[in-house]
Amino acid sequence: MEIETSATKLAYGISEAVKATNVGRSRLYEEIRAGKLKTFKVGTRTLIAANELTAWLASYQSAKT
Repeated sequence: MEIETSATKLAYGISEAVKATNVGRSRLYEEIRAGKLKTFKVGTRTLIAANELTAWLASYQSAKT
């Protein structure tokens, strides 16, 4: 599974990450708390870098093969 990235989409908010990955909000927060998915803050917004989100998804793909 590959997340569509473009020159303008460098990071995702939580709601955007939920839509982009089709993974539930609670599950994303669990992964963040567990340290499996890295985030950063800009002001009050929690963001996930596009490359972090892609790597996180890839870790699940490689675990299954």
